Amino acid sequence: MQNYVTALPLAMLIAAHATCIAAVIAILMARAPAHPGWQVVRPSGAHWLCFAGAWGFGALISWVWLFVGSRRADAGFQMRVALFLAIAFCMGGAWGGFQIAALRRKALRWRGGAIVWREQGEERRQEFAQFDSLRRGWGGDFLIRFKDQTVLKLDFNARNATEFLVRISEEIGQDVY
Repeated sequence: MQNYVTALPLAMLIAAHATCIAAVIAILMARAPAHPGWQVVRPSGAHWLCFAGAWGFGALISWVWLFVGSRRADAGFQMRVALFLAIAFCMGGAWGGFQIAALRRKALRWRGGAIVWREQGEERRQEFAQFDSLRRGWGGDFLIRFKDQTVLKLDFNARNATEFLVRISEEIGQDVY
């Protein structure tokens, strides 16, 4: 290991990678929804790329920070930046992993006029005909409100999310997004 690798930065880096491992565990514990005959909103390739790509890049930068280092005159600054980047990429990867787990746990699906999803451990059911309004949330998700004030958060980047919004548009007879 390089001489600048001290206990506190190393502990921060280990914590960042441990967060990614926790995301892997969350993904494995959240079963992929299997509902034959239903259209299901699932994590997309962008979710998986965010998770694996960011964590992989964080691991590569971690390797350089731990074992390779730099021989340039500004090596100390470079390695501080490398540490920050490794932690940032690991945290971005972990965020992507937790998003995948959340989409799997939600198991949003539709068939005919019925919409079903899991929220807080219980199944929620709505009908497309009960759609009330749609708006963008602070984090970029679509917030779909039904007439009984139930709100469904939809990750627009998920696979089949566009098809879900098109189905709402078809049901109510106007474009909702």
